[in-house]
Amino acid sequence: MKTLRQRRVLGPGLLLLTASACASVQPDAGFTDISKVVEARTGAAPVWTRSQASQAEADAAADRLLAERVGMDEAVALAFLTSPRLQAELEVLGIARADLISSVLPTAPFLEISRPTSGNILSLDVSASLLDLIFWPQRAQAGKAAMEAAQARAAAVLADAAADVRIAFIEHTAAVQALDLYRQAEAAGQAAQLAAEAMFEAGNIARVDYDRQRQFAAQMTAERMRAEGQVGPTRERLIAILGLTQERAEKLQLVSRLPAPAEAALDTGRLIGAAMDDSLQVAAAEADMRQMAAGRGLRNIEALMRDAEFGAEFERDGSWSDESYSLGLALPVDLGVAGRQRVASEMRQAFQRLHQARLDSLADIRSSAQTAESARALALFHRDVSLPVSAEVFDGVVRDFNAMQIGMFELLQSRRDRVDAGRDYLEAVTDYWRARAELERHVRVSDFESGADTGNEDDHPQSEEKPVEHSPPDPNQHQGHDHG
Repeated sequence: MKTLRQRRVLGPGLLLLTASACASVQPDAGFTDISKVVEARTGAAPVWTRSQASQAEADAAADRLLAERVGMDEAVALAFLTSPRLQAELEVLGIARADLISSVLPTAPFLEISRPTSGNILSLDVSASLLDLIFWPQRAQAGKAAMEAAQARAAAVLADAAADVRIAFIEHTAAVQALDLYRQAEAAGQAAQLAAEAMFEAGNIARVDYDRQRQFAAQMTAERMRAEGQVGPTRERLIAILGLTQERAEKLQLVSRLPAPAEAALDTGRLIGAAMDDSLQVAAAEADMRQMAAGRGLRNIEALMRDAEFGAEFERDGSWSDESYSLGLALPVDLGVAGRQRVASEMRQAFQRLHQARLDSLADIRSSAQTAESARALALFHRDVSLPVSAEVFDGVVRDFNAMQIGMFELLQSRRDRVDAGRDYLEAVTDYWRARAELERHVRVSDFESGADTGNEDDHPQSEEKPVEHSPPDPNQHQGHDHG
């Protein structure tokens, strides 16, 4: 009876300990903390839809975003609401939480009840893993480290996803701007071709000059067709990375122009230092290393004693009478050498991966910062120097052509130079924002700018980013003759 009373006390105590252990595990698997970190990094708060109510809230928020024109920051917020891929990645947190709960609970005993076909003897066998019982605290510590590693990886995945959304948005918007540029160039080329045709029929220009103008118009049409072919695929890629359904994709209206680069230079020295300190990718690698270290001791013991089982057998023939206890060990032939070597190799592997992750992050941060600063300076140079000069040269060439001081070749070359200047500016702006998006994987770039102007398209005069004339020139203006 004394044994039975002890068992009655042990059962409730074990349940109380189990409930306390479960209560110590965060219900949202630490997602609230992750959301704050990611929002500070990306400017948008991620959402984890784990219920119909949270899904409904996310859908309503997505519809509100789609009711307006979507810019880069809004695209990131939209992806956090609608991307199935990100929701699937976040479920890793739920899986890790379940594993943590299992690790902080005591091992489940194995019960076996048997009764012969004849007689009234009832046997009860109870067995449990002795290693799980002895190293229960170590298992809980390893489970906690695994949970923290899952949280760190989730934060890094969200930061990477935000950068991928920005890059997809940049590439599509750049394609739209390039198409607009070449449409204007095509319209100007066709208008000039009509003027050249009239001048050729009037005998004012040679056939070769007329053919040159036709060739230029054809080149601009080919460039427009090439640019047109880029718009659809880049939009489809953006829609896919946002995770939009067909119905929502039809509602998506994007801003049509990339913002101008920041006027102020990046504080690259401070940025690189902060990026290395706060890199979510490095933090994820460090968490993986801690997870490996937390389970190292337990795995070394398990390599030596793969199975250590404690059991008890009770028999009842009218009353519980006979009791017997057993302890079983399974010793590996190699005495755990192979298992310990595997653990040691995996530890060294994790350390080297962490070291490489730091090197890769540092290289990515430095190269992206250098590319962003170089592209920023180049874009501002094109805006402040190349575009105004090309406009002045073109106006001067037009005057000389009208005065018949130069021929059609010089006029066409000047027109090509103006189109090239617009294309060069657009490419520099695209390179700047793409490199900046890569930096956003590691650090919030706006925290290291002073006086940066990163507003929406309406903040910048259209003429700065559309150097080609906005309406086709009057074909009669360029010759000084009236062909009416």
